Amino acid sequence: MVEGTILDKDTGKPVPFASIGIVGTSKGTSSNIEGQFSISVTEPFSLKITCIGYETLLINAVSETTHIELKPIVTELTAIVILDKTVNARRVMRKAFANISKNYNTQPFLQKFFYRHYCKDDKAYGRLIEASVDVWKNDGYKSLQHVAGEKEAIRVSQLRRSLDKTEMAQGHEPISVANILQADLIGYQTPVKSDYLSFYSEVSNLHTDFDNYYFSCSGVTYYDGLEVYEIDYTHKRDSVLTTAGNYLQRPQAHGTLYITTDTFAFIKTEDVRTYGENTTRTTAYYRKYDDRYYPYHFIREGESQTDENKGHSFHIELMSVEVKKDVVEKFTGKIPSREELLQIPYDSVYWKTSTILKTTPLEDAIISDLGGGASLSNQFNHYYQYEMNLRDGGVNGEEKFNWLKDDSKGNRILYLIFWSTNFQSYLVDMELAKRLHKQYRNKITFVLLALDDDEVKWKQTLEKFNLYTDGIINYRIGSHSKLAETYHVKDIPRFILLNRNGETFDLNAKRPSNPLLEKDFQFLMGK
Repeated sequence: MVEGTILDKDTGKPVPFASIGIVGTSKGTSSNIEGQFSISVTEPFSLKITCIGYETLLINAVSETTHIELKPIVTELTAIVILDKTVNARRVMRKAFANISKNYNTQPFLQKFFYRHYCKDDKAYGRLIEASVDVWKNDGYKSLQHVAGEKEAIRVSQLRRSLDKTEMAQGHEPISVANILQADLIGYQTPVKSDYLSFYSEVSNLHTDFDNYYFSCSGVTYYDGLEVYEIDYTHKRDSVLTTAGNYLQRPQAHGTLYITTDTFAFIKTEDVRTYGENTTRTTAYYRKYDDRYYPYHFIREGESQTDENKGHSFHIELMSVEVKKDVVEKFTGKIPSREELLQIPYDSVYWKTSTILKTTPLEDAIISDLGGGASLSNQFNHYYQYEMNLRDGGVNGEEKFNWLKDDSKGNRILYLIFWSTNFQSYLVDMELAKRLHKQYRNKITFVLLALDDDEVKWKQTLEKFNLYTDGIINYRIGSHSKLAETYHVKDIPRFILLNRNGETFDLNAKRPSNPLLEKDFQFLMGK
């Protein structure tokens, strides 16, 4: 493993998101926001480092830890004249889209990526995920796609992550590979023209709704010895008249595209979308391998406000590690589900020896905070055990509940509901329990303990009444449960409240339909 930091030669400041490639191969990495990188190499090797606005640097030998300085190139303003003509930004854009098949591989190829994703509620970080993601593009960049997985195969081969402690935990996708893949403006565009911009679309509409944008050239810079246009764009502002007689501003977008002056290849794209208090920023970088360009780093981050006026933010990165053009590498697959992710075997050697995106001090702090100082690998073991404990509650339900209770000590308040599938007489309480869980999730864990012996009927009831909703934990403990004896459960329904230490706070807790129950919740939460 070779590690280093890339710095601006003039200012000494870090150079983020520079491309670091192993000469003669398609292997590479990218510097992080602090200019740091790590890469797995075999002797002998040389590194090629490129970044927009800097001279390309070739290094034939580096130590295990090194500082690398890049010489900046001054950006020229658009006052210059190229071929005796001023730059027509709209024309440059049309040529860039028309030349995609010339600048990007239109044949099948495999690209291996490293994935990192973290998010937070307000100021508290809630989860972090890292993964190895393989993408097989059956048609290369021959045609635009509208959604990830439409024409390519996707495989997650390695995974590690923390527990999800965010308010949106139950609504989160298990892994947001499609979201970050669709940051690739070259490969993905909205399918049809639209009258207005959609803030929530994960793919660009720049090509599809070309006439709805203003374009201008702000200058010429350099990348890997090539002149590069800086093309700024802005979506035409739009608003709608409300029934109250006011004009409501629709989503807005602006950004910058970096396009080579010779072949009109996109080498970097930046996009910012805003809608009220919500913002999404997307950046994509591309580098050349053989005679074609491939993406080497996607970044998407944003902030949003919930209906309760709470803030949620996310950060997703996808960094290319290697490109392979051998048909033997072909595979089929799609983005795995939560259950399929849990079946991926953990390989500690991979995480010690493979090229991954170097963590920043901030990200190291996130990892430490989420796991109480534990490494992400140890956190993943805990996550795996926790998730497996919640699955298949129809088997060993009592044993799994006892594990959950021990694991919750010092962390979670438990609200237990002893019930059975014949619960029509207290159906309202079960429905209200779902509402309360949605309100107090990540503060209070709702656990449904069914005294049923018929596993099939129990599962059918869970599905029929949507009792898995919002992550409510369900265990089937049977009619001869020792757990029921421990808590002196003779009649159902029975509600029991345990404090954070796993001790009984109320052996006959109030029903969800009792308004005073929330006062007990508030007391246990220390409010």
